Amino acid sequence: MSDSCLANRIAFVDLTTRDVRVEATADYAAGFLGGRGLNQRLLLDFERGVTTPFDSRALMVFGAGRLVGTGAPAAVRLNIDSRNVFTGGIGSSNVGGRLGSELKHAGFDHLVVAGRSEKPVFIFVHDGNVEIHDARELWGQSIFETGRRLRSLLADERIRFLAIGPAGENRGWTSAVIEDTSRAAARCGLGAIMGYKNLKAIVARGFPKQKISTADPRGFSRVVGQLYKKLSDLPSVAGKRRWGTVAAIPPLNNYSAMPVRNFADEYLPEEKLNDYLPERFDPFLVGTVKSCVPCPIKCQHRYKSSNSEGLSADKLEANTVWDFGPRLGLTDPQDLLACHTLCTQYGLDMDSTAAAIAWAMDCFERGILSPSDTEGLLLHWGDPEVIFALLGKIALRQGIGDLLAEGSLRAARRIGRGSERFSFHIKRQDLIEPMRSCKGWALGVAVSPRGGTHTRGAPQTEFRGVDPETGKKIWGVETAGNPREYSGKARLVVYYERFHALLDSLGLCHFITNWSSPDLLGPPDLAELCSVALGETMAESEWMEVGERILSLEKIYNLIHTDFDRKADYPPEAFMEDPIRSGPFKGERLERQRWDEMLDEYYAIHDWDVATGYIREEALRNLGLARYSQALGNAGKLIR
Repeated sequence: MSDSCLANRIAFVDLTTRDVRVEATADYAAGFLGGRGLNQRLLLDFERGVTTPFDSRALMVFGAGRLVGTGAPAAVRLNIDSRNVFTGGIGSSNVGGRLGSELKHAGFDHLVVAGRSEKPVFIFVHDGNVEIHDARELWGQSIFETGRRLRSLLADERIRFLAIGPAGENRGWTSAVIEDTSRAAARCGLGAIMGYKNLKAIVARGFPKQKISTADPRGFSRVVGQLYKKLSDLPSVAGKRRWGTVAAIPPLNNYSAMPVRNFADEYLPEEKLNDYLPERFDPFLVGTVKSCVPCPIKCQHRYKSSNSEGLSADKLEANTVWDFGPRLGLTDPQDLLACHTLCTQYGLDMDSTAAAIAWAMDCFERGILSPSDTEGLLLHWGDPEVIFALLGKIALRQGIGDLLAEGSLRAARRIGRGSERFSFHIKRQDLIEPMRSCKGWALGVAVSPRGGTHTRGAPQTEFRGVDPETGKKIWGVETAGNPREYSGKARLVVYYERFHALLDSLGLCHFITNWSSPDLLGPPDLAELCSVALGETMAESEWMEVGERILSLEKIYNLIHTDFDRKADYPPEAFMEDPIRSGPFKGERLERQRWDEMLDEYYAIHDWDVATGYIREEALRNLGLARYSQALGNAGKLIR
């Protein structure tokens, strides 16, 4: 592939020795693009002898997608990849905003960070240079204050940064990495790994007029113009433009996808759903709606509530409502906004944090935990002051917060008393997604290599009520819009696994694609875009094979470093035993035999071993990944 749209440099940074080595991206990118794909290759090729995420030899790789900085629509995403503190396998997160573009314009596609600094530091990327700066005065500061001080220290208001808050500094597993005070690279405990490395922030400042070139500038301009027009004119983007992802709350409830009180139920009756309608947040909207540049959707909304000490909450997500509303029982929009702001300030992953709190509240209500376990806090559903207090305790690892800071499963194993029954997790990482009603969604969540997530292959077609004709035309799956149907869903999941891997490696946001709505961009659009941007003309099936290769790298990483086999791809037992209690899907649950049938088909499509879930040697060869056969063989995980 042409390297014409790349900053085309990778910086290898050793925090122990403070050495910086620079190599050409093109030496590694072939077949892996950039972003998530190239990050995975760099992890597999350069990480050696690591047995725990908290090891100075563990790597963190920060990579902007291949098209970031070119002006392609919504090409802004940056991937962070390392070891997952919950699972021991792949830890991977993707974030929007402007840091990825700024990194490219500063002259680099990827940063590979090794070692551990003796004292807190931040990395500053600018003018084609990578520098390590003292960050002692930033340590202990909130995300907002960190941003203010960084801009003052560097005398530049236009810097962009990724940083950890107190939660990451204290190595809380439920910590996140925050992009410029508005977006979170969440899940997998990546903030804790930065904290262990004493790395407070990554800061970037690009050349003011630096332009990332493309293979065919005139053709690229034409195609980008067509895509912008298509996206801008579609009614399916109106909801996100109006309310951001919070617009998804009512449709999710219609399909019984609400984690009500720690998954006790998955549906809210209309009178309770009214508490979470997107219009409820309108009175607290301030300023103008923003976007990651360039993006035609503009889903970033800024809110302010009296419950968050006057601080604004940028980029409110459906997850905020999901996590702290139905899951924990809060109903006041100002309380939800306050939770969003506090998680940002502390550098907490709201999904994993809320899951730990939900486990604790569930156990308290059942008498498994008592006030003596909680320092006198009465952990009742819907109490905002208790939830605010727990967020602070988790971030600082104080008292009950120290127990919850490593997630619900670790907490349950420490407490015992039958509490593990109420820890809902996949591959040992806390689960946020309800799974009983929509079978394809459930499979996509369960098989994700990073451990339970809906952004790595779980289809949304079931929530959209896609008709059979559209399902057959786009995905070859007539049942795509039927949530109760198991057949065909494995094929749908594999499609989106490949598609999402491709998107994350190009740096494109999922919200502009047919993952959000069938009328948005699909593989044919990406094939045309990549042809003019990268100078590489391939059929859409060939591009999807690139996605398969990238997904396989994550599978390889897990097989080398964990005990995951077929059993790791099952949902929590409760989702097979306890049905939904109310609503249109009352009585629905996952059936083990039908799940096994889906899983068999899923492995067969990937050409993985059906009995174990391991990768077959022939599949590695077909994808050009034979060089990893020896490592898998040494781990006893290669099927010949």
